[in-house]
Amino acid sequence: MSETPGVYNVGDGSPFKQKSPAELTAQSFLEGIQGFHWKADYVKFCEVLGLEADEYADQKYRAFQELVERLNEFDAEALAKMMDWGNSKR
Repeated sequence: MSETPGVYNVGDGSPFKQKSPAELTAQSFLEGIQGFHWKADYVKFCEVLGLEADEYADQKYRAFQELVERLNEFDAEALAKMMDWGNSKR
């Protein structure tokens, strides 16, 4: 390992940086949403969100399915960059 905080040497000697707080948050968010999507069906979705199985819940479930589909197009690093930029005071 190197002596530089936040930078470590991998087995092949190439350094990599520790994940930023935004990237850790993005990774946790992605894993949580993807895990819920994998484990929960429509009934569980309604139960967790406190929804009655009706047209409104159907719309929300479809929106959730689309959210997961779209989130899968980005990795945690890309989401972290957008989060950091969006939260900056520019």
